[in-house]
Order: sequence, then C-alpha cells, then structure tokens
Amino acid sequence: MTQATDVGPQAPHGTFPEPGSQSLVSAGGWAFLLTAFFARLPSSMVQLGYLMVLSHDGRGLATGGLAVAAVGLGSAVGAPVVGRLVDRLGPLPVVAGATLVSLAGQAAFLIGLLHHVASWQLLACGAVVGAANPQIGPVARSHWSHLATRLRAPHLVSRALGYEGAVDEIGFVIGPVLASVLVSWLGAAPAALAMMGMTLVLQGVFVGHLWREREDWAVHDTAAQGPRAHSRTGRSVLWPMLACLGVGILFGATQTALTALFNARGMPGITGLVYGCVGIGSGAASLLVGRLADRFTVPLRVLSGGVLMVLSALGLMVLPSAWLASLVCLVLGVGAGVTLVSSFGWMERIAPRDRVATMMTVLATCLTLGVSAGAAVAGRLAVWPAHGFWPVLASGVMAAVASAGMRLSLRRAAR
Repeated sequence: MTQATDVGPQAPHGTFPEPGSQSLVSAGGWAFLLTAFFARLPSSMVQLGYLMVLSHDGRGLATGGLAVAAVGLGSAVGAPVVGRLVDRLGPLPVVAGATLVSLAGQAAFLIGLLHHVASWQLLACGAVVGAANPQIGPVARSHWSHLATRLRAPHLVSRALGYEGAVDEIGFVIGPVLASVLVSWLGAAPAALAMMGMTLVLQGVFVGHLWREREDWAVHDTAAQGPRAHSRTGRSVLWPMLACLGVGILFGATQTALTALFNARGMPGITGLVYGCVGIGSGAASLLVGRLADRFTVPLRVLSGGVLMVLSALGLMVLPSAWLASLVCLVLGVGAGVTLVSSFGWMERIAPRDRVATMMTVLATCLTLGVSAGAAVAGRLAVWPAHGFWPVLASGVMAAVASAGMRLSLRRAAR
C-alpha cells in the first residue's frame, strides 16, 4: 500500500491515524496559525454587529433580525462558490477578491446608514457582505489536508481539524463581544466603520501571508493526490452534511430558547453567560477529540456526540436554574464539538483532493443554514420556554442518523 493510498483512500476509514510527533506549529508555522485566526474575526462580528447597529440606529430589533438572516443567507449562498474557486484558483486571489467585495458591501452599508436609506437597501448590503465571507476556516482546513498529504503526515489532519474547531468557537465568542463593545462605545455608524477597518486590517494581513507564501498556497498540485482525486464519494457526503446541519440547529435553537427562558425569568443578562458554556464545551472537545483511541471510530464518535446532545436537551427542557443550565450547556457543547470535528474529519477523508475546500465550505454552509433554521423554529416554539429546546433534541437524533449512515458506508466500502 502506497503512502498516497493511506492518506487518501477511495472510501472513508472508521478511525483516525495514530498521532505522530510533528506539531501544528512546525507543520503550518506561527504566521499561518495567527493570521488565519485573526482573519476570521471580522466575519464572526458582522451578524450581531449589524443587528446592534440597526437597532441602535432606531430601525428596531425586527430589522436587525432581518439583517442577521440576510448575512447568513448570503454566506450560505456564497460559501460553496468561494470553496470551488479556492480549489480552482488557489486561496490568494479568492480571499483577496472576497475581502474587496466585503469592504465594498460594508462601505455601501455605512453610506446607506449615514444617508438614512430604506432598510431593504441595508439588508441587501448585508447579504453582499455575507456572500463575500472569505471562508477562512474552510480554507485553513483545506490547507491542513494538503499539508498532511505533502508532508506524508496523516496524523496532522485530526489534530488540525480539532484545533480549527476550537479556533472557530473562540471566534464565535470573541467576535460578537467585540461587535457589542464597538456599538456600545462608539455608536451605530462609527461601529460600522470600525468593523470595516478590522476587515481591512485582519483579512488584509492574512492576504499578505498568502502572498508571501504563495508558492505553498498556490493551487495544490495533483501529483500527490493519489486515487482519492478520482474517488466516488456517493452518499457518504450526506452524513457529515446532516450532522453539521444538526449542530447548526443546536446552536441557533439553544441561543434562542435560552433567551426566551431567561427573559421570562427577568434575567436577560444571564443568557450570554449560560450560552457561552456551549462554546467552552465545544472548543474543549474539539481540541481533545483528535487524540481519542483508534478503536473509537468516527461513526461511534458522532453517535456519542448525538447521545450527549439528546441528554442535554432533555436536561434543558426541565428549565433548570442558571447554574445547572450552565453545566448542562457544557455537556451539550462537548457533544456538539465531538460531532462537528468528526464530521469535518469524515468529509476530509472522502473528498477528492481537488475538491477539499469545496466540501469544507459545503459543511460550513450546512452549519450556517442550521443556525438560522434552529433560531427560527425555536423562536416560534419558545412561547412555552421548554418547547424551545425541541430542535436541540432533534439535532441529537440527526447526529445518530448520520452515525448510522457512516457505519453503513463503511460496511459497503469493506465489501
């Protein structure tokens, strides 16, 4: 068996490779790790930032909510396009172009805000900004996959995907906090200008890194692709998509249901703290899941995550106190993190070598759509607070179904 076959089989494996001695820093370098982390912060600020900007500008929470939906819809539409372009052209021209389009959309949003244009025009600007999200996380995951192939170090993938999952969680926490601080301290228009400046600087620094390392980050050559470049993924791609959609539903529904619960109790300020425990649990699990033993197969990991999600949803349905809810949310986050990282790992294994970024952005799209769907459904159900957690329960069931599908795919591949 050749090395290329080990790294990129035609059918997905059920286990991750044994970790080796090479670290993420030695493989990717500090410049890549730091610039890729900071470059994803602007995108994590936009949704909540625009909600608060429009609300602070006197356009109401309803319009702000529509802005969140517009950015999310734009991102869902644009993500697969960005991923496919990265696979075809390399990340440098795509990330640079997306950054320029995003800056143009943000500039139009700011000008419209200052000139008091109709809300639908601002929402259209938000959709453009969402569509121009450069998808730094999926681009980074794709790069790790190609690095592992080039360095013949397949153990890097599980570690790197866990790290990327944790970094995403940190971004999801820091971004909204930064956005709320900017709006609170500066006001609507100055905050929008500050977010635009952060996009220019942080994403611009990452573009600079891509330019400096453009030979390593160019369109990945096909010589090291091996047979996986022509693999037939078939229905195997559906299972990580289903699992990521479920995790997105979990995130959106949990935040909405917790908001309804603590608003009903007259404790709206507690919601962010309790929900933050989901991010802590998910980030911790993301870092640790790649170091699990080989016998803990990918389908079993996804199933375990789904079980934790179901049990946590049942725990939240009894409407516990804030302290107990925080503990339950930690467990819920662990389940979500295990499921998410394992799903990305599964997709990385079955994706053709010239489609890795595309498939990673497909999962990111499923996650984004899930967040929007979960928030929308939970918002309708949360008239009775306990009912708002039903979508969270459903997300655990979706992970269990995805696990069964993965197991079936393994059996078919073994024939």
